[in-house]
Amino acid sequence: MATNENTENEKPGKFKRILRIVGIILLIAVLIVGGFFLGIYLRILDSNEMNEKMGLYDMPIIGEYFVRPAPQEGASTVPDAPAEEPKKDTKESKPLRLSKEEIEKQAKEMQAAERKRVSKLARIYNEMKPADAAKILQEMDDTLIINILQRMDESQVSQVLAEFDTDRAAQISKTMYAGVTRRVQTTVSE
Repeated sequence: MATNENTENEKPGKFKRILRIVGIILLIAVLIVGGFFLGIYLRILDSNEMNEKMGLYDMPIIGEYFVRPAPQEGASTVPDAPAEEPKKDTKESKPLRLSKEEIEKQAKEMQAAERKRVSKLARIYNEMKPADAAKILQEMDDTLIINILQRMDESQVSQVLAEFDTDRAAQISKTMYAGVTRRVQTTVSE
């Protein structure tokens, strides 16, 4: 029985020693990594110089965070090699030309995106108290106000307009009655 008790007492002691060693190793690793980053932060270590000397930009994971250094003019990658003249790009960039169909397609996409944004704003202002919505809307351009009001519930619009200054509410109402003219600027090059 005495030998059985000794082996049971030794197991927790071994486990504690192993845990202590692993803890010390982890502490050392954390101190080394922390010291490295502290050295970079305090500019004791130059990360650009390390990048160039060690080729960190080519490493699989950390290479994403480092930029390949641009070759210096007159400098050669091979020692004692004659300096080469920098190659000039033979392809010159051409101006981008869009057809009328492409321009119309982009304009339709922009209009659809604008309608979506205005509808979202209309839902937001529809949920607000009329006085709060009116305070915000009064600071906006009439065209935007009208676009938002046209997508809101009529009962809410009447309450919001009642909160506006009477002259401004009348102007907005007249414009809504006449219809909003859109200002679209497009440049077509053929």
